[in-house]
Amino acid sequence: MRIVTSIFCLPHEIDELEILLHQLRLSSYHLSEDVELVLDVTMCLSEYITQFKKSSIPKSYFEEKLLKLAADTDWCVKYIRTSTDILGEVSHRRDSFETHFKSASHFIWLNPNVIFPEKTLFYLEQSLKQASEFTPHHIVTPEMVQMWDESWDSIYGDVEIVEVKNTLERQPRYKFLGGVFTCISKPLLKRIGIPESFGHHGYDDTFLMWASEKLTQTTDIEVQQFKMKNVVICENHKYRNSGYYLNNMSIFDRKEQFQQISESNFGKELQNVS
Repeated sequence: MRIVTSIFCLPHEIDELEILLHQLRLSSYHLSEDVELVLDVTMCLSEYITQFKKSSIPKSYFEEKLLKLAADTDWCVKYIRTSTDILGEVSHRRDSFETHFKSASHFIWLNPNVIFPEKTLFYLEQSLKQASEFTPHHIVTPEMVQMWDESWDSIYGDVEIVEVKNTLERQPRYKFLGGVFTCISKPLLKRIGIPESFGHHGYDDTFLMWASEKLTQTTDIEVQQFKMKNVVICENHKYRNSGYYLNNMSIFDRKEQFQQISESNFGKELQNVS
């Protein structure tokens, strides 16, 4: 089993990335020898997102810190780099899949500010083995702290694997959030893909949910989602330690702009799924 963990970060998230890599290192100690964990990390240094000429913190600071993190990450196979072309997590996940799909069995989508229990990777390994016995087209997620509306209740958190089915009308039966340790099997991600037209940010997780629903309803492919019951993770929003960076950098938040691009192509791309 070869699991590729795809992580995208912006310069002001570099400290969160450091904490995340430390968490993953500790968690990796609980994996068996049957699992190879691969880290694929991209930090965006594009002037389109961060104007370093107008910032009091130079670009070299983040380049050097990322190099140190890469050197310290000697406990697994890693691809840690900067980019001026990859501007968001969607384009990074697409690039990560295209780079590793021949050798990988699964892909984890992970945001820099995620907090998770130390044994998460151990439980994930066991869960993937069980999910593979049901279908090669599967998604495995942890449970999450309470978020948004009641449709998210199906993935909240004796650790065991439990099938997830969202029962609300006019919604797909699958429910997950892209960057919170969502693990997707290669056969499923290969069949659906991450549309090039989605650009850099937004709706890749929603697209995967609806595309999985379409495949299940219109083909002989059985897509199943499972959660690791009582393996609870969360995103750190309240205690994000990025204030110093944000106060000393000129940053353009392009997320809404990027989301409009992916949303405008959503229906067309869903029609192409078969």
